[in-house]
Amino acid sequence: MSANFQYKWWIAVVLAIVVQLLFLRDLALFYYGFCFIYLWAIIKAPIETPPVYLILGGFALGWLLDVFYNTHGMHAFATVLVAWLRPTLFNILTPANGYDERSSISLDEMKWMWFYPYLTLMLFTHHFVLFQLEASESSLFGLSLLKAFLSTMLGVLVFTLLELFNKGK
Repeated sequence: MSANFQYKWWIAVVLAIVVQLLFLRDLALFYYGFCFIYLWAIIKAPIETPPVYLILGGFALGWLLDVFYNTHGMHAFATVLVAWLRPTLFNILTPANGYDERSSISLDEMKWMWFYPYLTLMLFTHHFVLFQLEASESSLFGLSLLKAFLSTMLGVLVFTLLELFNKGK
């Protein structure tokens, strides 16, 4: 990983957190779909990132959101779970030829048949766990599922727009 990439990576992560906290905190689609752009840092982390760094980074990101959203560890739990599951998803979705060590996780490089299942599984897992923890009772399972589904669809749309905007860079 080059120093130039690391520099751009940290700027992008900080920018994602700032956008999440300042602009997306109270934005909702039909009162049920929420956009959590801070997950970009975990989803788009380089393939060779050690799982321990992903889990620690996921905890830090989730904890930071918990502080500002007053959600008592729910974001931290969901983000750590997604960071922990990421290597397993890579193993499940590995292309026949494997990954190139220089590969990055992007729509441009990985193509839609790999990128969208990966993105959708990561977002849905995070959102479902987050909203189920928020509901804290099984009678609200349907509402949690609806929120997770709408939030995942909104997330996929936003991430696609970000990928198209960032294409070729």
